[in-house]
Amino acid sequence: MNGRRLAVALACALVAMASLPWDAEAATRRGPRKRSNMPPGWTWPPSRAMRTVGRRCTDELTAMGVVWKRAPRQRKVARPIYVPKMELGGVKLTSIFRKGPFVMDCHLALSLARAGEVLRQIGVRELRFSTIHEYRRIRVRGAKRRPLSRHALGLAVDVFEIVTDTGEKVVVEKDYKKKDPTLLALERGIASSLDFRTPLTPGNDRRSHRDHFHLEARVNYEQEQPLRTAMLCTGRCSDRPAPRQVSARR
Repeated sequence: MNGRRLAVALACALVAMASLPWDAEAATRRGPRKRSNMPPGWTWPPSRAMRTVGRRCTDELTAMGVVWKRAPRQRKVARPIYVPKMELGGVKLTSIFRKGPFVMDCHLALSLARAGEVLRQIGVRELRFSTIHEYRRIRVRGAKRRPLSRHALGLAVDVFEIVTDTGEKVVVEKDYKKKDPTLLALERGIASSLDFRTPLTPGNDRRSHRDHFHLEARVNYEQEQPLRTAMLCTGRCSDRPAPRQVSARR
């Protein structure tokens, strides 16, 4: 008799447990799922798909008339190249204080080459930068964090100054706060492009990017075809600043 009562009690308990809603709070205690800071499909060493996407990238650079050279293997850079002339899409890239050659991933070169026409439309003839490839961690609100920066992947460039088609040198640190129209147009143009992630600027990350624009190529190794350029501005881009609420995980 006691055995029968025990079996009935266990059955009731199982039914009651099955009817309970999923315990979201208990699941939350395990902590949020970690979000990778790497591009979709990125692995290391590079997968076959990544190598295929990389070859497609350099083929497109060649088709656009960009002269490039293979760079030596670099830690975490999927398709390392040099661009000897350091000119992409009719826009010069000039280092402020470092000497070349400058290693970059092919996708950064391709994104800049595609953007060249729009950059020239808004009056940009030269991007003066400090860093392209550098193996380092991201900075969030001025502090270093564990995830790798996209600079480590050769996908980002830090622009401190630009030179306009009239020869004027515009400095991000002092001229952005003055709402310089060319800087604001550059910010909006890059933010509107499918070839770039949202730029980090004094407008959306004053603590870590008060004196430069962090421009970062968008790449998706899960796609069969590379992204086509889609800068959404024509003629002179809007001079409105880019959206302020963005992640500083770069």
